[in-house]
Amino acid sequence: MLWNELPWPAIASQNPDTPVVIPLGSCEQHGHHLPVFVDTLQVQAVADGVERALGPRVLILPAVWLGSSHHHSDYSGTISVSPELYTSLIKEIVRSVLRARFKRIFFLNGHGGNEIPVAQALAALVAESDEADQAYLAYASWWSLGKAALAPEKIKLTTPGISHACEVETSMMLAIRPDLVNLAKAIEPSPVLSSEFFNFEYGGKVSVFRRYHRLTSSGNMGAPKAATKEKGEAMLAGVIVDVVRFLEEFAKWPDLPKVGPK
Repeated sequence: MLWNELPWPAIASQNPDTPVVIPLGSCEQHGHHLPVFVDTLQVQAVADGVERALGPRVLILPAVWLGSSHHHSDYSGTISVSPELYTSLIKEIVRSVLRARFKRIFFLNGHGGNEIPVAQALAALVAESDEADQAYLAYASWWSLGKAALAPEKIKLTTPGISHACEVETSMMLAIRPDLVNLAKAIEPSPVLSSEFFNFEYGGKVSVFRRYHRLTSSGNMGAPKAATKEKGEAMLAGVIVDVVRFLEEFAKWPDLPKVGPK
């Protein structure tokens, strides 16, 4: 069910154990070949597939398009709020859903820059609020929850995984909104640093924080020219299956009573 299409009495009458899904996107640059709304379009497409699969067994809010993207702010078109403000935003969304009596809240994330502020918000809430501590507050990025669906050998990716406006994201956009993709303008920059400990495209053993203007002149990474609609369709379908599987189990997790300290 779509939260935004229901009148308030219908929301109030729902089973409080119904999972509530909040997709999180962003509005930020994605190179020369993709639009600034990539993250929001992708996570909304996953959420739409989940809603088609689960129907009345899930409540899905519209994607929150405003994200924490200050590290992309040197490129035109990026609209962002600070990590601190984004943390506050997430906390207020949770409080609103808790006031509606729901106890299973899942943030389906579509932008890497949101991950730390969301984790900070949820960690703070369960520390501050008994009501939040009694509920299930969960989040995952779609590429983490659907990792199996993105296995390079499974869908014949030429690159190790997702980076930014890369083979994965470009393929997803070719499946979702091919009219917004211009592969003729795709650029494939060389990594500015590749180390045993960290690769700016695909991560590593340590986390390093820099703004994107020091990492890529075009704004994107990876190999977008290797993207195809077929790869995107396979990834999207697989990710939806994995998110559905999680939510079906999430809805059945038992309440967790206090067991300590003893």
